[in-house]
Amino acid sequence: MDAMPRRPQRWLATLTVLSLVAPAVAQDRPSPAEPSFEVVSVKVNLNDDVPEAISQAPNGSVSFTGFRLRTLIAMAYRSEVQRFDQIIGGPSWIGVDRFDIVAKASDQPQAQGSPTRVPERLRTLLRDRFRLRIHTDTRNMPAFALAVSRRDRKPGPQLRQSTIDCSTAGTSASDADRCGIRAMGGVIVGRGVPAAQLAGYLSGHPAVDRHVTDRTGLTGRYDFRLEYSPAFLEPGGAGPSLFTALTEQLGFTLQAETVALPVVIIDSVEKPTPD
Repeated sequence: MDAMPRRPQRWLATLTVLSLVAPAVAQDRPSPAEPSFEVVSVKVNLNDDVPEAISQAPNGSVSFTGFRLRTLIAMAYRSEVQRFDQIIGGPSWIGVDRFDIVAKASDQPQAQGSPTRVPERLRTLLRDRFRLRIHTDTRNMPAFALAVSRRDRKPGPQLRQSTIDCSTAGTSASDADRCGIRAMGGVIVGRGVPAAQLAGYLSGHPAVDRHVTDRTGLTGRYDFRLEYSPAFLEPGGAGPSLFTALTEQLGFTLQAETVALPVVIIDSVEKPTPD
């Protein structure tokens, strides 16, 4: 199963836990009231080395560079899907071909965008330009449960209750002081992170490669530092695996389970005409 791409948009790995949706809700022509971008330019990007990147203007206009359609679908339906294996069907090119998209929003104040409206507008864009038609359903899929590993529920040595006020540790703070999860190489650092957010991050990690549900029962926010060996499975690799590090350093374990997850099923899709 494919895992979400990790660069440069790590937000894909820190999405919220999925909410179930009603099954088999078919798409149709968008109603006039649905949010949409006014002007959209779509061009093929032939550079396979360019990372997928997104930029957004204050008025809600958005530029997507080098995006695969599969990633755009995951963004548009992020309330339903958290991983690529929850997108079912469609031709192979949706995970291969890249596109540059400039989506301009209206300059009228009532149409100004916000991050929460991008998925809604993106759905309309995909219907209009890619002729995307989907329906949603649920499927039983292999997954993991993030649980406390010790019977006495004692935390690991690298996990502690956070004293950070995340409402004040915003964009003005340095990267080291901001709440959230940051990762580089074999180090994952969290500040002011609830267990559910850690579970969401692990869902997108290549070493885990499954949806992860928070079953720790923990309600607070935590600071942690997790060190593991990305090359654990390679010949000569040293250091703990991510699974071992979670248990030894944070006091968590990943337990295999099967859960019913929402899926997006592609009924039809077409390559857009470049403009």
